[in-house]
Amino acid sequence: MRRICSLILCFIFLFVLPLQAAPQMLVGVDRATIYEGESILYWITLLDTQPIDDSITPDISALTDFNVQALPKQPLNQHSIQIINGSRTENMTSRIRFAYILTPKKSGSLIIPKPNVSVKGQQLVPDSVEIGGQSLRETSFGGAIPVTVKPPNDQDLVRLKIEIDKTRLYPFQPLTVTLVVQVKGLPDKIDSGQSMNPLQVLSEPPKLTIPWANDDTSLPKGMVPQQKYSDWLNSLVVRRPQHGFAINDYTSNSFGIDDDFFRSPLSFGGMIRRTPFQFAPKPVKIQLSDLNGKETTYWEFRFSRTFMPEEIGRFSFGSVTLKGVFAAADPNTPQGVSLCDVYALASEVSVDVVDVPQANRPESYIGAFGTFDWSVDLQPRQAKVGEPMTLTLRLSGQGSTAHVKPPELSQNTEITANFKVYPPTEEVNGKSCTFTYTVRPTQEGSLVFPSLSAVFFDVEKEDFVTLQSNPITVEITETRNSHSAPVFSNSQRSFSGTLERSEKGLFANMTDPHEAVQHSVDFVRWVFIVISLFSVYGVFVFGAFVWRTCHSNPKLRRRRNASKRAKQRLTEIVTTRQKSNNQTVLFGNELQNVFFGYVADLTDGAEQGMTTKDACIKLLELGATEQTVREIRGVLETLDAARYGGFDLKTLDELAEETNLFLNRIPKELISSGNFL
Repeated sequence: MRRICSLILCFIFLFVLPLQAAPQMLVGVDRATIYEGESILYWITLLDTQPIDDSITPDISALTDFNVQALPKQPLNQHSIQIINGSRTENMTSRIRFAYILTPKKSGSLIIPKPNVSVKGQQLVPDSVEIGGQSLRETSFGGAIPVTVKPPNDQDLVRLKIEIDKTRLYPFQPLTVTLVVQVKGLPDKIDSGQSMNPLQVLSEPPKLTIPWANDDTSLPKGMVPQQKYSDWLNSLVVRRPQHGFAINDYTSNSFGIDDDFFRSPLSFGGMIRRTPFQFAPKPVKIQLSDLNGKETTYWEFRFSRTFMPEEIGRFSFGSVTLKGVFAAADPNTPQGVSLCDVYALASEVSVDVVDVPQANRPESYIGAFGTFDWSVDLQPRQAKVGEPMTLTLRLSGQGSTAHVKPPELSQNTEITANFKVYPPTEEVNGKSCTFTYTVRPTQEGSLVFPSLSAVFFDVEKEDFVTLQSNPITVEITETRNSHSAPVFSNSQRSFSGTLERSEKGLFANMTDPHEAVQHSVDFVRWVFIVISLFSVYGVFVFGAFVWRTCHSNPKLRRRRNASKRAKQRLTEIVTTRQKSNNQTVLFGNELQNVFFGYVADLTDGAEQGMTTKDACIKLLELGATEQTVREIRGVLETLDAARYGGFDLKTLDELAEETNLFLNRIPKELISSGNFL
C-alpha cells in the first residue's frame, strides 16, 4: 500500500503539477551601457503550459525615456513527447517573444520599467532578467532593468551634424539630407606643414552609424530615395586605405548590398579577412574655432543624399554616431601627440511634408504643385463639320503631376457651343501630364476654340498660379452630299441616291433593312479564317514545345524541388540532433543552411557564402511579403547568436519548428505574387 501511494505522489509531482504551472515572463537586454544615440535590443518572453492568447500584448507605455520601435513578435511553441515504460506523455510549451529597439532620449542613468502583462487575469512579474547574456534570477528593481547612457565626449577633434535644405516642403518636392563631419587637422608634430588628411594616419577607420544609409526598405514609408543606397555608397568608396570612414557594418566580404557594390578592388581583401569598406566624399579644408577659441584648420566631409517624399506627414532622419581613435596634440607626451577615443553624436532632424492649403484653393485647381508650363493644341486647323479633331493639353515642368485631373471641357459652354467633346486619354508621369481629347465641330465657318486655363500650386511662391492658353482659330466647312456611288450593293439590288447627314446616324437614311446587308461572298474573310485556324494550331504546337522544354530545364526542376529538398534537410537535421548530444553551434549552422539552400534553389544560385541579408533580399525579389521576410530575418539573426553560445538546444528546437512553418508559408506567397514554383 505504501508503494502504491509513493507511485501516485511521484505521478502528481512529475506530470500533474507541471501541467498546472503558472505562466512565466522573462525580460532582457543585449547590453546595459551605451552612448547617447545608440540603441538597445529589449525583449519580453512569455511562457505557459497552455496556449497563450494571441491578442495579449505587453503594455510598455511606461517607457517614456526611450523611442520605441516594435519588432515582429515570434511565437516559439515547443511540443515534446515522452515515453516511459510504454506510457506516452505529450507536453506543450507555449512561448511568445516580443522584441523592441529602444533609443534613449537623453543621457544618464535610466530605467527600463517592468512591463505590464496580464495572462488569464494574472499580473506577471519577471522570473528572470537577462543583461548582456547573463541571467539574473533576483534583482533589486523588481523586473526593471537599469541602463547607463553616456553623453558624447567633450572634445573638439570631431564635429558632427545633420543638415537638410528644407524643413517644410510638399510631396514630390526633392529633399537633400547631408551629414557633415568636420575633423580637426593633425598636430604640427605629425603634419609638418604637409596638409595631410587627418584620417591618413589612423590604423582603423572611424565608424559612422547612419540609419538612412541602410537597406532602403528600412526608410520611413513614403520617403523614396532618388538613388539606390548601394549606388550612393559606390560613389563614395575610397580606393586608398585609411583615407575614409567605415559606415554601418559594410565589410569586404559582406554580401548585403548588391553585386555592383563589390566590383571595387577592395573586395579582394574579403577573400583573406573581414575588412571594413571605407567611404568619404572629397574633403574641403575650412577654418573653425576650437575649444580654446583658436582658429584651427578642420577637414570637412559632406555625405549628401536626396529623397523624394510621396506622402504627407512628419519624417525623421535618425541620429548619426561616430566612434574612433584620433590623433590629438598632447604636450605631456615626448612625441607631443596622443591618441584619443572619440564618440560624437549628430542629433536627428525632422521635416514636415504638408498638403496644398485648402484656403483660397480655386475650383479650377487641377492637382499639380511645382513650377510648370501649359500648352494647348488643336489639330488639324482645317476640317469639315463632324470630322474628328485632336485636342492636346500638356502640363510640364518641375513638381508633382501624380494627382492631376483632366479639365471638364464638356461643362465649358464656350466649347460645347461649337464642338462636341469626348472623354480624354491620359498620360501622366512624375513631371508631366498629357490629356488628349477627340472633338468634332458642329458648326461651319471660322470657329474659335476658346482659351483654356490651368491652376497649379507654386511651391516656391506658396501660392496658386493660373496659366492661360491662347485661343485657336480653325476653319470648318460643311460636309458635302455623296452622289457618286451606292453605299451598299449586291448582285441583285443596288441602292443609289443622296446620302444625307442625319442626327440619328447613318442607318436613319434607310427604309429597307435589306439594303444594310452585304450579300456578296467575301473571299478575304474566308482566307483570314483559314489563316487564323493554322495560327491557332501553331500556337498550340509552340505551347507544347515550351511546356516540354520547361519541364526538362534543370533550373526549373531545381526551383520546383526547392521546398521538398529543404524539408528533407530539416527532417534529417532534427533527427540527427535528437540522437546527438548538445551541439548548439552545429545545429544552429545547419538550420541556417536550410534557409540558404532553399533560397539558392529558388534563384539557381550558390548556397556557399550566402548571408542573412542576401537571403532576405532575394526572398523580397521573389515576391515574399515584407512581414514574412522580417520574421525570417529575426530567426536567422537568432541563429547567428547561437554561434556564441547565447541559446540552448531547447530554443533551437523551437526555431526548427518555426523553420518548417516558413517552408510551408513561402511557396504560397510566391504563388500569390505570380512567381509560380
